[in-house]
Parts: sequence; C-alpha cells; structure tokens
Amino acid sequence: MTVTSRPLICALVVVALVALGVAAALSAALSLSAESAEVAALAEQSEALRSRESRLLPANGRKAVAAASFEAKTITLAGAALQSRVEAAVLDAKGRLISSKVDVESRGGERGIALAAELTVTETNLQALLYDLETGRPYLFVDSFEARSSDAASESGVMRVSLSLSGQWSASK
Repeated sequence: MTVTSRPLICALVVVALVALGVAAALSAALSLSAESAEVAALAEQSEALRSRESRLLPANGRKAVAAASFEAKTITLAGAALQSRVEAAVLDAKGRLISSKVDVESRGGERGIALAAELTVTETNLQALLYDLETGRPYLFVDSFEARSSDAASESGVMRVSLSLSGQWSASK
C-alpha cells in the first residue's frame, strides 16, 4: 500500500460508515412512522369499540343478560313473548313470517311453550335465522324443520320454511 492510497481508503471507509449510519437512521424513522400510524389506528378502533359498548350497556353499567327462559306472569304472556322473539328473528334475517301459532298448553309439570311457524326467507339468510333462534336468549329449540323451494322462487333463492320451536317459561312476579 502506498502512502497516497491510505488517505483515500480512509476517506472511503468514513463515507461508507456515514452512509450506513444514514441508512440505519432512515430505516428506523420509517419503522417508527409505520408503528405510529398503526398505534393511531388501533387507538381509533378502541375508541369506536368503547363508544359502541357504552351504547349497548344499560345505564347502571352492568352487562344485561337475557334470561334463559321466557319470564312472564302467565304462560299466555310467555307465548306472546316467544312469538315476538321469532318475529324479530325473521325480520333480522330479512324474511317474512306468513303464519305462526303458539301452543301454551302446559304438559304435566313442564312449563314449556311451543310455536309452529311458516315463513319465507332467502337461502343465504336461512343459516343466520337458525343461528339466531338457537343461540339467542331466551333459549329456543328447533323441534322440527322443513325447507322447500318452489320452481318460481328457486330463481330468487326464496325458500318456504316450516318450523316448530319450543322454549321454557318461568312465572315472574
């Protein structure tokens, strides 16, 4: 190595180290910027969820949980609540309730109520309807189910559904 090439090599090493330092600083700044944007988005989502939660919670701050059975003074009122529950579920599934009949005859010591219904709903919304009925509260049980499609309705995906549901009621005071 000659004496004249040493300062040139040292200068090149210093330039390379400075370039590496600048690249590392730039990379860190970009990473921090991306992380900052992600934190801001998560904070916005968190605030939206808190807002939604406050609208869903009752005024006393406790989470309202529906009873497992229909609570009513009489079995007839429990039957009306069952019918209302099914009507709401059908409407949520964008269906149409054609007819329904509530059976409120007590069988022995059982406090059961039943409902037979005829409705129309699209094939795509049928699963959502059944899910709502079987997982919601008060608890309902699908005792029988029949879905059929007519030739005219098959193009639009509308099905005619017959189902039988049952639930329990408890006398409220």
